[in-house]
Amino acid sequence: MEFIPIYLIFIPIVAAMIIYLFNNKYVNYIIFVAQTIMTFLAVIYYKVYDGLVVDKMIVLGGWDKRIGIALKSDSLSMSFIFLSIFIWWIVIIYCWDKRKTDFKFLFFLMFLQGTFLGLLQTNDLFNLFIFIEITTIISTILIIYKKDGYSVRAGFYYLLLNSTGMIFYLLGLILIYNISGTLNMEATSHKISLLTDTYPVKMAYIFIMSAIGVKSAFFPVYNWLPKAHGAAPSSISALLSGLLVKSGVYAFIRLNQMFKMESFYHFFFFLGFFTAISGIIFALSQKDIKQILAFHTISQIGIILMGISSIDEKTYVGGLMHIFNHAMFKSLLFMGAGIIINTYGIRRITDIRGVFKKLPYTSIFMIIGMLSITGAPLFNGFVSKTVIKYGVKGSNIKSTMLFIINLGTSISFIKLSQIFFGNSRIKRSRNINGNLAMFLLAVMCIMLGNYFIPITKGFFGVDLSYVKVMDIGNWINYIMTLGIGYIVYKKIIAKDYSIIKKIRHINISFGTTNFLLVMFIFIMILWSRY
Repeated sequence: MEFIPIYLIFIPIVAAMIIYLFNNKYVNYIIFVAQTIMTFLAVIYYKVYDGLVVDKMIVLGGWDKRIGIALKSDSLSMSFIFLSIFIWWIVIIYCWDKRKTDFKFLFFLMFLQGTFLGLLQTNDLFNLFIFIEITTIISTILIIYKKDGYSVRAGFYYLLLNSTGMIFYLLGLILIYNISGTLNMEATSHKISLLTDTYPVKMAYIFIMSAIGVKSAFFPVYNWLPKAHGAAPSSISALLSGLLVKSGVYAFIRLNQMFKMESFYHFFFFLGFFTAISGIIFALSQKDIKQILAFHTISQIGIILMGISSIDEKTYVGGLMHIFNHAMFKSLLFMGAGIIINTYGIRRITDIRGVFKKLPYTSIFMIIGMLSITGAPLFNGFVSKTVIKYGVKGSNIKSTMLFIINLGTSISFIKLSQIFFGNSRIKRSRNINGNLAMFLLAVMCIMLGNYFIPITKGFFGVDLSYVKVMDIGNWINYIMTLGIGYIVYKKIIAKDYSIIKKIRHINISFGTTNFLLVMFIFIMILWSRY
């Protein structure tokens, strides 16, 4: 029973190897066996250890935890494990008809899952580095899977920029090892707390967080994300946006638990705002449906960062919840975009019309995703955004920031909603069977928007009964935001002014992005001195 965390890592990896070695369409169905076993094991482990109220630690080989490979299970890692298994189920269901005979794709997909589950459970800094690097490499292979020029360029841009970021992670890791003599997170945290000279620790924190900033797509080092998400197959875009980008966010949470650098919390809150608002500005200028969704992944990462970088418990829980809510509605939206692109053969929203008539079920599910991301009551995005809003209620500046972000998100999806109306001018009809996966995600968006109290109490031990879904004030606020958003869209965005076109065609080179990464580090160094 205690070795279930290890099984969760190796079951998908072994299944991937079997799929690759046999290269048989019937053997490929082992993917469902592996997923079922992992689901049951995760549920059993959670129940046997009573929701992991007390952390469970496994050190492989009987070594001392300071030098051995340690895996840690707690309520946070288990909640991410459940999310990961669920999203992988959804992606497999979504792409099965198209990929069920593609043994290479299934091999990389399952291997990636095992690596990601290892990342969620590791308790030492070096193995975290290893898991992040393997995840990055496999993700690159899946991004360039179409093998066209655009996807290859986007994939290598993603790989090189993330690899550059991880060089700074290694520099921070070296500093931490010189300071503490161990890379175990718990032992390192204890050593750091006893130090009087904190400058080397701050430098290690800055180097490591710069790498995590690249992986998580923080401002200003997120340029890889829209390129990668736009180029990848839609199932992989859903996986990247819904889950894999959260690997950096998860590492951000864990490393902040280790370093306890409260002096940087305000820095990351405001960085979250700049991440969100810049993502919205770029999204509003786009006409490619996948690019709009990709830039809104950046904007939602900004909201998450504003939440999880807060000392206030309410705001932190709101940010944590938004990680899970975003995984649901953004995966849903990317999958819907994939079906639309496959059906119409085009990606420009100005050319796509009559989607509701042509694809009614896909349209309904996508509208649920849009209501969720814009924070409509009765849907999951509303809950996490409201919790964050309650957490910053005492600050007018922070409350205004959240309103601006929500308004920008509403404008963007009002713009996107034009695809549902009118008559289709496209005769092509090549649909893929992804409605079951979208249906499951849509159900989760509604469930998490209405039955969030027992779920959050079970996983995080937090009572959110103060969030009133049916409160008339929340409905009025949402309708007013939509109304203002519609006016701004009609008066400014729809006119496609030259400034909007210039923003749309901004292309940040790899060299410039590396310069921005250095500037990001420099700004954090300056912040650490005040």
